[in-house]
This record gives sequence, C-alpha cells and structure tokens, in this order.
Amino acid sequence: MVGSKFLLLAALGALATEAAAATVSVTQVERLRPGSLRIGVRYAGKDVPSFRLVPVCRPPASADWVVAATVSIVPARQRATLETQDDLAWLVDRRLPCHATGIAVEMLRGTVVVARADVPVALPPPREFVPPPPPPPLAHDPSRLGVAGLKYKAPQTRMSQAGVTWSLTDRVSLQLSYERTAYAPTMAKDHDDGILTGVKLGF
Repeated sequence: MVGSKFLLLAALGALATEAAAATVSVTQVERLRPGSLRIGVRYAGKDVPSFRLVPVCRPPASADWVVAATVSIVPARQRATLETQDDLAWLVDRRLPCHATGIAVEMLRGTVVVARADVPVALPPPREFVPPPPPPPLAHDPSRLGVAGLKYKAPQTRMSQAGVTWSLTDRVSLQLSYERTAYAPTMAKDHDDGILTGVKLGF
C-alpha cells in the first residue's frame, strides 16, 4: 500500500517537473493567402508533444472545444505550425457562452496541457444584430369586380340590364349581364330576354 502511494506521488512529481520544463511560444503569425492564417511556434519538451488551437474565453467562462487547425511538427528543430481559417468572427458570436477575447496555442502531453501561449491576433468586434426594416404597407388595389346596371326606354321598347364586370388587367375585362325587354323583338334575329357576355378592351 505504501509502495503504491509512493509510485503515484513519484509519477505526479515527474509530470509536474516535466510540465514546469515544457514551454511554448508563438514566433510568427502570417496570412499566406486570403482565408488562411499560419501560426508558428517554438517549444521545449522531453517528448514530441501535440498542439491545438483554443479560444481564450472571458472569465469565468471556459471553452470545452477547439478551433479547427492543421498542425505540422518538426521535432528536430522543436518547431510547429498551425494553419487555420482567418475568419475568426464566429468566435465572438454573442450566442456562444465563451465570449472569446483571443486565441491561444496549447501544448499537450497525451491529454494533459503542459504549456500555453497566446496568439497575438485581434478578434473582430461582435456583430450587432440589426433587424431589417418592416416591409412597406401593401397598396390597396381597386376592386377588380364591379356591378353595373342599365335601363333603356324608347317608344318601341323598354330594356333593363344588370351585370358584373371582372377586370383581368388594366385594359382587359370580362362582362356578364342579364338583359330583359318589355316588348317582343321587332326583328326575327333580334334577341329577347337572356344572358349576354362580352370582352372589353382598352387601348
């Protein structure tokens, strides 16, 4: 039992000593091409570490996620590069609980963070949400349906007409009416009571 505790304390002490000896620093930040950001780092450590890019959250918030990046390590020179997208505006989205103020490079041994360095990159300010203006009120077009009536009186006949008009466009309308006469037709081909249809064209 005592031996197990001794081994555990020795392992923790070794990790603490290694973590104290491990360092990482940002040596270069450059934009290679539109949309790409490269971060160069120099590190010191016993083994070949791994790296990740993380947001720096405004206290007391902390991020449990990382910024997507491609990592290249040169162990012989103890250098590494991390390449990511340079559009970092999404990090300051007000809907995220992090409220990021920057980004940092973390150096890990396994899953343990042994060193950390801030990246000298300014994040853009949060985008203010501006609601779009309300749409203009709809114009009230005149009714396309109309009602019309006509009475005609002459010595030979009397006629009453009532109908409706449906405007298809400003220049074309359909007419449907019922006509009634008080006398018999004066000619053989003349019409008597009945329904009339017509098309009205405007120029």
